[in-house]
Amino acid sequence: MGRFCYCSKVLPGKVDVIRNRKANKKTHVEDEGPFWQALGMTGFASWLQGDHMIHCLEGESLEKVFTGLREQIQKGNKVALDLHAFYLDAFGKDYRSVEVEPKIECLLDLSVPNKPPASVKKGFFYPLLPHKEQDHRRFRLESSGKKKERHLASMAAFGVYKLTSWLQTTPQGKYIVCYSEREHLDHAANKGLNSPEWQEIAKELIDQTGLSAKDLSPAVEWL
Repeated sequence: MGRFCYCSKVLPGKVDVIRNRKANKKTHVEDEGPFWQALGMTGFASWLQGDHMIHCLEGESLEKVFTGLREQIQKGNKVALDLHAFYLDAFGKDYRSVEVEPKIECLLDLSVPNKPPASVKKGFFYPLLPHKEQDHRRFRLESSGKKKERHLASMAAFGVYKLTSWLQTTPQGKYIVCYSEREHLDHAANKGLNSPEWQEIAKELIDQTGLSAKDLSPAVEWL
């Protein structure tokens, strides 16, 4: 099974629609099992970061998820129709259309051995400057190649034991979408920020995204 993360821009004034859905979510229990099976999905998580939502899907393939969703909408499945209405209202995306299927490419997938029993999962994104795509591709290639130990050391400093990154292409531009799993360590943030490996990585990301060092550790709201 794979994991696929992408982000969607929330329409103006619709952030509370997303929060209210979380607070008042009503599910059709009798339909959910067959629905998720039809999509080939085994898990789902999401986060809010400013005016964007990060979606994290687990399943057989991204293509199967969206093909299955379109089919279930067409069949009138209650869960599918509820999701379709929500995404149309919150994001202006019509999930009956093939065009809304996210275009993502996994560029990095690193894991540190000896995963702890408890973890904090986080999805987040950075904008990618238009003229920095090749630099970012080189950076990710090196991070899983000749500079892999540097990247693993930076992850260990933050208490992160899994990090995956995708390049997402949208009509508005390109995004770096990330997923991480880390230990419950209160002191890890400061330790990580002060690590020489992270400072070297941060310098490259600042150049590729135009963000400040502080913005490279964005606050997100788990949904």
